[in-house]
Amino acid sequence: MAFTPLSRLESTLAVSIRLRASSLTRRSLPTSLNAVLDHLANAVTRLGSTVHTRQPGPVRTLASIAVLLGASLVATPSAAHAAEAWTPRSSYTSTDTGAGTYSVPLLNADVPDISVERVPAAENDEGRDTYYMISTTMHLSPGAPIMKSYDLVNWEIVNYVFDRASIGDSFSLRNGQNSYGQGQWASSLRYRDGMFYAVFNTNNLNGAYLYRTDDIENGSWQRTALGRGLHDPSLFFDVDGTPYIFYGSGGTSAVRLNADLTAIAQDYPNIFTANNYAGQPFIGGLFEGAQVYHIDGWYYAVIITWPSGQGRQVVMFRSKDLLGRYTSAGGVNTYEARGVLNSNGFAQGSLVPISRADGRTDWHGMFFRDTFPIGRIPALIPATWQDGWPTFGTNGLVPVNGVFDKPIQLSPAEEVFERQKSIVASDDFANDAPAKAYQDEQWTIPAPLDPAEVAPNGSRLDLAWEWNHAPDNRYWSLTDREGWLRLTAGKVVTGQYVYTKLSNRAELAWFEEARNTLSQRTFGPRQSVETRMDISAMKNGDVAGLAAYNRGFSYVAVKRVGGVNTLGVVNRSQPFAVDLDQSTLETFVAGTTVALGDATEVHVKADLDFSSPVGQLWTTFYYSLDGLTWTRLGSRVGPQALDGSLAHFMGHRVGLFTYATQETGGSVDFDHYLLSDTLTAQSRPLDTTALDAAIAHAQTLHARHYPADAWAATRSALAAATSARAGRFGTQNQIDAPERALSYQLARLGVLAALPVTVTAQVRCLAGKAYVAVQARNDSDGPVGITVETPYGNRSFATVAPGANVYQSFHTRAAAVPAGSATVRVTGAIGGRDVTTVRTAQHPATTCGG
Repeated sequence: MAFTPLSRLESTLAVSIRLRASSLTRRSLPTSLNAVLDHLANAVTRLGSTVHTRQPGPVRTLASIAVLLGASLVATPSAAHAAEAWTPRSSYTSTDTGAGTYSVPLLNADVPDISVERVPAAENDEGRDTYYMISTTMHLSPGAPIMKSYDLVNWEIVNYVFDRASIGDSFSLRNGQNSYGQGQWASSLRYRDGMFYAVFNTNNLNGAYLYRTDDIENGSWQRTALGRGLHDPSLFFDVDGTPYIFYGSGGTSAVRLNADLTAIAQDYPNIFTANNYAGQPFIGGLFEGAQVYHIDGWYYAVIITWPSGQGRQVVMFRSKDLLGRYTSAGGVNTYEARGVLNSNGFAQGSLVPISRADGRTDWHGMFFRDTFPIGRIPALIPATWQDGWPTFGTNGLVPVNGVFDKPIQLSPAEEVFERQKSIVASDDFANDAPAKAYQDEQWTIPAPLDPAEVAPNGSRLDLAWEWNHAPDNRYWSLTDREGWLRLTAGKVVTGQYVYTKLSNRAELAWFEEARNTLSQRTFGPRQSVETRMDISAMKNGDVAGLAAYNRGFSYVAVKRVGGVNTLGVVNRSQPFAVDLDQSTLETFVAGTTVALGDATEVHVKADLDFSSPVGQLWTTFYYSLDGLTWTRLGSRVGPQALDGSLAHFMGHRVGLFTYATQETGGSVDFDHYLLSDTLTAQSRPLDTTALDAAIAHAQTLHARHYPADAWAATRSALAAATSARAGRFGTQNQIDAPERALSYQLARLGVLAALPVTVTAQVRCLAGKAYVAVQARNDSDGPVGITVETPYGNRSFATVAPGANVYQSFHTRAAAVPAGSATVRVTGAIGGRDVTTVRTAQHPATTCGG
């Protein structure tokens, strides 16, 4: 992703550089810095008088703008000089300390009802255990995110199970219907024989569904309706492959599926219930979320309970008989129970297998904790097993923000890259996200629904984004205006929507009724979001802005009334009334309004503080007309906290929105979405240290060490970072967004880095005996160590000069050798970091003296 600076000149220059960098092919890239500067000079010349009339400060010399040559990355000279070493910090949703430990809960974001599945190294193309996790997203679209990790600590979103859970009115905020707090709940993710399965229940969309795919990261999912509700379903394959789904609240039941997992074949109600364990201190409310595993001959069910007067906790049940009383002598309950975790509310989730070098499998827990208003946040919790029962944490204790050793250690380069991964993202709306199969989901469109509402519109959003209900694809675009997100008001709000899940049928606010609100998760403990809006196409009665929202919400918005644009802040806190005067509810807070006059663009920023105090969200809003000079809009607003009615039942999100109160067709364009974890109220000076270090580190890299696609992505990120650095900054967001994007790409290069080496292997005959001869040439520009390995012997060469060859002939002591290979390990430095590259060379079968 690329990010632009804020003034008109800087913005135009950044876009010019970005577009030129992305359009240059490898052949057309300049071969010298002077040629690059000529390109940049031409770009600036085209800006004409804009350079002098709109630039709020001196223009930095073109020589300070870093650009990419065809073979190497050239950094800003001032940044390269005396820049600190590039040691990127962890992403906003990583709690990895970078020192082999992590803190809990993980992610600092809303990822509830997790189910984690491992694909063993022997069953994937990556040669190492890979983990996938699924979560609840309820009324959001796309939904059921698939997250991926190699270390169980750092996660990124790689896919979604569905684009829309339904095209009906309730999942589409259409015709008075909605799915707030309903939709997709509590998924189960399983892998078996090359196929991935996801099962989840829907509270208002005709029950449970099973989806399957053979490509969890890029494939399309086939959907099967199971025809009935299955509360908190957990798919389980028995040791003979028989598929079951365990489910229930207050008791655990099961259904057996047919062999092709397309229908329910048999019911097993109430295998065990809470009443079977009456009097046990760990038994109480909920008694749901069962996930089932087979470990060392035992069947285990992991369940969340909530005993009276206590916190949420984990109880495990085990039996030698999967179906318990249905297969036991005398029909007695065979499941014994034990409370295994009662500490700070960590509960509900998965057991997670971890392979060890000695062949053992350790089992940890991945359980979430209610941390509203951020949401329900998962935690990886180690376990100590004794007599077939686990004790989680440290002697049963799991402190909030407690630190544990990472269970899986990766290479230094991999550790750096994993820490850059995130489930939130800044965005420049360049429409450059990868295409995913779920985006082309096929539906039969009933009349009178316009197929264009559902059909793909040529715009692809980053995977961090989800819509508040399924979008109307006619009224949003990344292609109408290059580099901008356009939201168009496709309907007029009515004030006639109510919460269908609530018995009191409480009314929705206009903001909640708005279609096509685009959102991401919030993250704690502090988050800042900045965007720039072009409001020139808004119509009378339109409202558009940036929101931190749940049922309670705070937003900064432009309202157009009688042809006049006014900026202000709206805040809705508890208690929530049943009947609403929507117009009055969304009146600007006194002391926060600004008349925008003839301004057609405005920058707005929301600073979210979840830590003052913990358990509440207070938001402070700012605005600017040039992106450099910012003004606070009144005092902080709030508090936002958990809604006890669970009307939305998810953590607060940050959204971009527009809605119409009078007529359709008005639109607003958003230029970017810039994240930071620094708030203006912290009064910290703007800090470019990390950005300068990333740019300077890029100067040490060369194209020959990396795959072409990764190199091109880094070129694009560096072009944006250096063009931003050449301008002036008004917020830390404007610094952090390009730095985070560049650091991600640099860390990715670190994993993919390879020392160039040419390797050949052949068989030679001497005196009727076969010799395997291996030659390796150091094609890098620095000395390397080379080790040659064959079944007939090994040889190491400590220091091999650039361009030098090493040669070793291995005596096989045989007259004939089968076809085989030689392995060459090359060790050296790339960008100041140690790298090992492994190459193989094949040799044919040969018979000597025949």
